[in-house]
Amino acid sequence: MYVHAVQGMKPHHAVAKWNFGNFQGPNISAVMMEFITPPSYGSQVVNIGGIVKDDGTLVAAMVENAAIHKTVKKDEETGWDAPTSLELSWMGQTKDGVEVTATTESDLENMVERVDVLAEIPAVIKAFIAGIAGTKPFIYQVLFLNDGF
Repeated sequence: MYVHAVQGMKPHHAVAKWNFGNFQGPNISAVMMEFITPPSYGSQVVNIGGIVKDDGTLVAAMVENAAIHKTVKKDEETGWDAPTSLELSWMGQTKDGVEVTATTESDLENMVERVDVLAEIPAVIKAFIAGIAGTKPFIYQVLFLNDGF
């Protein structure tokens, strides 16, 4: 899955936290992008997603979704509460008005990578950015194993 999230503003003004979900099953695929705006924008949760059949037919495009960190563990290196189990729920309607819900849940035991977004910046500048912007951007990439919706 490739996500290109550009919102035309400085990242520390646009988003405080992100959650991305990508489910690939034998007959259906679902994707979700959730973000929480920074306090300066009201700490609003925005979630968009969609479900598509394997033949490319759009089942539904949705905005009433949720990415719930069921359990977390403090990452000592980053200071973040990293999720250790996750529930992804899609809720909406088809174009014909039929209600659609889908949920998948899994323990996140298979961390693929923890990416320090500011890794290439010297530590002093990185600390300055974290102090000014109030953010320490890290991406936790996890293989979400589950048998289906």
